[in-house]
Amino acid sequence: MKKIIKIMMALMIAVMMIFVYGCNQADTMRNNIQKEADKFNVYRKITFVNLYTGQLLYSAEGYFSVQTTYNNEYQGQQEIGLVFNVAKNEYKMDYFSIAENVCYVIEQVENTTGDPYHWKIVWYIAIPENVGG
Repeated sequence: MKKIIKIMMALMIAVMMIFVYGCNQADTMRNNIQKEADKFNVYRKITFVNLYTGQLLYSAEGYFSVQTTYNNEYQGQQEIGLVFNVAKNEYKMDYFSIAENVCYVIEQVENTTGDPYHWKIVWYIAIPENVGG
């Protein structure tokens, strides 16, 4: 009887380890992909959408890192920063303002170019020209 109990306990421990490993494996992979993206090793695309109209506002594509959401207390909106690797040891950072009616989606995209510094931003709405003085 003791032998059966030991076997049952061993099986229960094995099942628990498999369950815990399965849960932690997804977390580990998510963390690994995020770390690689922050090192500019993952080609991604981020798209911003107006939730009220469904209109695509803009998208950014390339090897970039998404920085923590910043709080813009002046306008009461959130901002995120995208850091692009644009050349060897050269980076560009753009800030994007997020209102309550705007969301964004980040997707991992296969690299379709041999250029490790490839990046682009596409605006889907008309942007006023910069008027300098």
